[in-house]
Amino acid sequence: MQVRSLDGRRQRVRQGGYADPEEAQAAGRALAAADRDGAGAGCTVGEWLARWLATKDALRPSTRQGYATHIRLYLIPRLGRILLHQLTSRDINALLAALASRPSPTGRRLSPATVVRIHATLRTALNAAVRVRLIPLNPANGAELPHPRWPHPVVWTAGRTARWQQAGERPGWRCGPNSSS
Repeated sequence: MQVRSLDGRRQRVRQGGYADPEEAQAAGRALAAADRDGAGAGCTVGEWLARWLATKDALRPSTRQGYATHIRLYLIPRLGRILLHQLTSRDINALLAALASRPSPTGRRLSPATVVRIHATLRTALNAAVRVRLIPLNPANGAELPHPRWPHPVVWTAGRTARWQQAGERPGWRCGPNSSS
């Protein structure tokens, strides 16, 4: 099937993985209906994220770098091939759960705050897609985000101070009521 891309030109869209012919036909009808709504029907999430970032002029360099990192490392690999109008809150919740539970490409587990920032990047880009009428609603709104456990400072008691002076062991931060130090 051919649909209009973000720049208004026709492009061929190929999709697969449907359970039966009826499901494939329903997806084709949905794509055709989205194409009637205007340019961008065949736009994938990855294409939209790249275009959105390229059009953001008034960003500080550090913000642009953060957005680009989130898009390149986390959003495009997991959501990039999904057509923008087919992205669901279920897809986004699955992404956030995967980011919170698995190691990042660098091998370290992402902190809950980083997962929240990645979600904020996606939510902002999808809000822009809503404003230009590529999608009717932002599926990132209301996503299930991880709840960070905020550390609580510990008091430097005489025993902790002595351990620090003798062994160089510095009292850490507690992350919960049952933490010891």
